[in-house]
Amino acid sequence: MNRIKWVLFLGVLASGMMQYASAGSTGTIHFYGAIVESGCNFKTGGNKLVSSCERGAAKVTQARQISATNPLSFSLPLSLGHVTTQQVNNNPHLALMTVSYN
Repeated sequence: MNRIKWVLFLGVLASGMMQYASAGSTGTIHFYGAIVESGCNFKTGGNKLVSSCERGAAKVTQARQISATNPLSFSLPLSLGHVTTQQVNNNPHLALMTVSYN
């Protein structure tokens, strides 16, 4: 009899846990606001990376030399964020550029 109570207890406990696990994937999230600034624009060519950023009335353009042996890592102008690059599969001619905005 004690074993049957234990099995029933575990069954009730498990069913309650499943109910809470599925409750996390339901609901609605509302976002209010607006994106008021655009991101930076990037152009590559001729072993150069040119970034053009705007904040308010200020517009700043930077040119960086791209090197196959030295991945880039630099801050964006106007304190907008940071840029990092990583080689893909140790290929010096293939890189992944990540832009993180503040």
